[in-house]
Amino acid sequence: MTFQEPGATALTISNYVEFFTNAKYYDTIWRTLYLVVPAAIIELFIAFGITYFIRGKMRGGGLIAGLTIFPLTLGSIIIDMAVIAFFKPTGWFNTTMMNMGLLDEPFTLVYNYWGAFIALIILGVAFIASNLVGMMDSIDPNLEKAARTLGASHWVTFKRVFWPLIRSNVLTVFALNLIMQIGVYSTAVIVGNPASETRTFVVVAFEEAMRNFNYNMANTVAIVMGITQLLVLGIVFAIRKRGFVGSASTFK
Repeated sequence: MTFQEPGATALTISNYVEFFTNAKYYDTIWRTLYLVVPAAIIELFIAFGITYFIRGKMRGGGLIAGLTIFPLTLGSIIIDMAVIAFFKPTGWFNTTMMNMGLLDEPFTLVYNYWGAFIALIILGVAFIASNLVGMMDSIDPNLEKAARTLGASHWVTFKRVFWPLIRSNVLTVFALNLIMQIGVYSTAVIVGNPASETRTFVVVAFEEAMRNFNYNMANTVAIVMGITQLLVLGIVFAIRKRGFVGSASTFK
């Protein structure tokens, strides 16, 4: 269908020409990446920091891990509604900040780019942390103890021992989370601004299919989104191959 015009049977690339020459369509590439790439990077740093801090036999580590991963059980729509309730002009965030004298008027953090950005980070941190918790514990702590015994600092031990062992798995989880968020829809519509700032691939594909009944263009948007996801996956995996890619626990 992506190589056909509505109601026609002849093969054509007109849908792709329309996509890459009409800003209404090709802007979705940059808007989607502008939303999800910065969010995915921040999610990785937050999730890595939390799971690195609670690894091993830290007291209360299980509770922190559970609270970090808990948003995954709620789903994106409930997270979106919670973000609206918390960050809306009369929500807890603005009310608290104004009562403390830190804001003179409510700060707009919903129904725009930042609303979707916050909701993505909450879910993304939960997803990445759920994968990193086990990976962190799979690395033998005796390796770090040996490095510290030989005089290495905490930073050198992390840089030369811990990070090379977990780097491959971290980049794999980062890539999976990134391509998953490229397909964001409910967050872009509910807590973002789907008419402009958060007009992502799936928002446009849904509009073409359900509002304009142009299934051919909807499929074209889906194909471009899939190619974008494959390109992003290829870039991250190319970076991943530049280091150790074996198991962190077996070194094979």
